[in-house]
Amino acid sequence: MISKDKIEALVKEHNDRQKWNHNFTLPGGIKTSNLDQNSQGKNLVKLERLKPIFDQLKLDGKKILDMGCNEGFFSIEMASRGADVTGIDIDEKRILKANFIKEVLASELSLSFNIQDVYSKEFASLKRFDLCLCLGFIHRVPDPFRALASLADRSDMIVFEWKALKHGPHDDAFAYLSPKGVDREDFYGTEYWLLSFSAVERILGRQGFKFFHRIDDPRQRRAILVAGRANHPILIAQT
Repeated sequence: MISKDKIEALVKEHNDRQKWNHNFTLPGGIKTSNLDQNSQGKNLVKLERLKPIFDQLKLDGKKILDMGCNEGFFSIEMASRGADVTGIDIDEKRILKANFIKEVLASELSLSFNIQDVYSKEFASLKRFDLCLCLGFIHRVPDPFRALASLADRSDMIVFEWKALKHGPHDDAFAYLSPKGVDREDFYGTEYWLLSFSAVERILGRQGFKFFHRIDDPRQRRAILVAGRANHPILIAQT
């Protein structure tokens, strides 16, 4: 077991390399981040929105890919529900933090973290999964069509959450290039395209996905979408 002093030192060491994104509570009441969880982009707020979906999907025994897993908060949540989870992120610093958190909180769970690029040949050779989780990811990739096509090759059901386009008619298939520049301190946190619900659904439709379930909150710009090739009680067929 790692001592409280060692945990505190490692939390600080990781934070000095890259600020923590996910808010974990570690043994001894140590928190990785003390920032307020007042946005739907924050992990604790996001989890409350996703819990009803996780409950309906019955994750126990499922093989799940957490694409863009960041520091592993949602990977651990799904593994704690009995899933066999593979967490992937292109950012080495985030994967280092995820493996640290796993050692402290989740060493007994069926869970692994790896550095991987969604556009790579290595990703294309991964086994198929029962479910793919894709949170805070779509607006962080320069080529969302290609990224979504790669994800669609890995699973017949995907749960998305992203910073969505809220300009203009909500059901039109718009993609809007973010006015923000490249994030020099967090390159992989750079914001690229903000896509509407319909844009994501049309891209997936070209990959054979026909069933969708939207969750939207007009007060925020964070969309949730469950997409599947086959029908499921949580999904609705698109005509």
